[in-house]
Amino acid sequence: MSKLKILFLAPHLSTGGMPQFLLKRIQALQAHADVSIQVVEHQCYSKDYVVQRNEIIKLTGLYTLNEDKMRIFKVVEELKPDIIHIDEMSERLDRQMITKLYSPNRKYRIVETCHDVSFNPADKIFTPDAYAFCTPYHLDTFANVDGYYKEVIEYPIDNCRVSEDDCYEAKIALGMNLKMKHIVNVGLWTSGKNQGEMLELAKQMPDVGFHFVGNQAGNFEDYWGPLMKDVPDNVKIWGERDDVGKFMDAADLFMFNSKWECNPLVLREAISKGKKIIARDLPQYKNMFTRYITNLKPFKLKSQVDDMLMDHTTYNVLTNNTTDDFAKNHISLYKKAMSIIPNKNPINDYNIIQNFVGQPFLEITGTSDSTFDVEFHDFEKQTLVHYDTIKCNHWIRLNREYFTVWQTIVYKDGVEVYNNIIDLTDKRVYIAFESSSLGDTLAWIPYVLEFKKKHKCHVIVSSFWNNILDYPELEFVEPGTTVNNLYAMYKLGWFYNSNKEPILPNTIPLQQTATNILGLPYVEIKPVVYNSGLKANYKLVTIATNSTAGCKFWTRENWQEVINYLYEQGYIVKNVSLENNPFDHCDPLLDKSMGSTMEWITQSEFFIGLSSGLSWLAWGLDIPVIMISNFTDKDHEFSCHRPINTNVCHGCWNKSEYTFDKGDWNWCPVHKNTDRQFECQKSITPEMVIDKIKTLL
Repeated sequence: MSKLKILFLAPHLSTGGMPQFLLKRIQALQAHADVSIQVVEHQCYSKDYVVQRNEIIKLTGLYTLNEDKMRIFKVVEELKPDIIHIDEMSERLDRQMITKLYSPNRKYRIVETCHDVSFNPADKIFTPDAYAFCTPYHLDTFANVDGYYKEVIEYPIDNCRVSEDDCYEAKIALGMNLKMKHIVNVGLWTSGKNQGEMLELAKQMPDVGFHFVGNQAGNFEDYWGPLMKDVPDNVKIWGERDDVGKFMDAADLFMFNSKWECNPLVLREAISKGKKIIARDLPQYKNMFTRYITNLKPFKLKSQVDDMLMDHTTYNVLTNNTTDDFAKNHISLYKKAMSIIPNKNPINDYNIIQNFVGQPFLEITGTSDSTFDVEFHDFEKQTLVHYDTIKCNHWIRLNREYFTVWQTIVYKDGVEVYNNIIDLTDKRVYIAFESSSLGDTLAWIPYVLEFKKKHKCHVIVSSFWNNILDYPELEFVEPGTTVNNLYAMYKLGWFYNSNKEPILPNTIPLQQTATNILGLPYVEIKPVVYNSGLKANYKLVTIATNSTAGCKFWTRENWQEVINYLYEQGYIVKNVSLENNPFDHCDPLLDKSMGSTMEWITQSEFFIGLSSGLSWLAWGLDIPVIMISNFTDKDHEFSCHRPINTNVCHGCWNKSEYTFDKGDWNWCPVHKNTDRQFECQKSITPEMVIDKIKTLL
């Protein structure tokens, strides 16, 4: 067989995972196969971050298209490639260029590789002759997409275990303090890579050296800029380097804090060197790294790192995916692709695009002059919700935001051409918490996981309390983060709006708010939070005397009587409220961080609180809770030990005729400014609370 001619088309070659994957592929093919290779860069985004770009130029040369995308056909004419391998989904590149590349008369075959989890397979228009997926995740998500061959060819892991002598020499070469242990992180500085978490750890471990290798690109300065204002002395920021391997050699521990990844190559490089690794074992990894890494837990991070730095155990690196295998697997796939008739890939003169990001959305693009009739049905209720008639390059968006089993039907000139019942399987779904309340977050988070289980989708969550939630099955991002390539999005909050929530939220249990919006049956589910499991070796009770509204408070005198009773029973009482409320026989928290608060609650025998986030937190930590809340109905919060008094005005919070005004501290809709104001809470006596305590003792 004559020399195989391959043209690689890369979207860009700025330093990162995809260019590194391409570089490794070229190196492997040139070392282990008889090939002719040319590389075309779709767009050059930066001349500043070019580590892999420079290496590729040395090996193959490079054509950069920039504004003239059609220049690629000059390269095609000169090289006459057997394979054009596109390191991106074609739909993300110049449409005119890709349409011509996919000419039905072409003699070459097309292979595509997706390098991230953000592309929605439902948006696939062009069908390559083969897919060379870099991770099993894509094999699953593209299962229903057309294509002759779909194979996973993972980035290789060669056994290059670093000896203690090599580690020592690397530290000397880099000028590291030989009296310290050293932790290394590699990656572009972004919120997803989450270097800020490691910086915070460095402040807690001043006797350990922390090293960050990776560029700080200007377009992400809003993330890394503020972090650079408070860098401890034991941290060194190295920037982009062309000797990353040397830092890997020197590391006593490799740390990868990323919260959003598909196939991080740095983990594979650390594995090849036999390094101890702590990283989040994200669900999209499909257990690729589970046997090699310690799964990072934010609230246990320091203790995890302490243990790992002291641990001297090692692991065996599997040898079934070496660089030689990497080359052979690519050649095998290319030969399979060449053995078939090129995919003709007919393209319609119209294209229907649909998603459910925020609200049901449908757009029809193209050149067709036809008229399209569009129907949106509530499939479960068998009702027509909306009907419209549009032409190409117009769109429709409905008002309803909560989850609905939508059936969408489109007729082109009276003939049905599209009939879709929403299916979130393997789709990217974003669920955003609109409320910053701790209690709301803990009440609703269990149903995000239930939603994922029901629909078998990839769920991205933004909440204001990400770091205390122990849900490795979910991908967490910070509020306000831009999340791309979504198929659906839902917002969780207190909405007095029938398009956002079908039932008045104050008239139902708090957790049912989430199930209504997400279309799930309501069953009480306890949230899962990070839990150290530690218990005090003395009698300890935690209380929380403060909350966010006057109607929730209990009187100071009543609290003191309960504290006195606990003191007489030999208990230490800790008030974990953020505010310093002085009580006799009761200690306030000195460290009021959330981590400290959780540790104190975890160690206590039981918790006494109001209808507040800390009560929900104690419940999530598996601590028995006594809740003082007579202004809400007994089933509004969670199952707990709860004194109630129905002989007075009570439960106003849950009545449809009243809407809480968070701007009015003295909100009491029935008896405000009278001697009966807040009588619901005042009517709960210390004796009633003490009776509940006795049931626990």
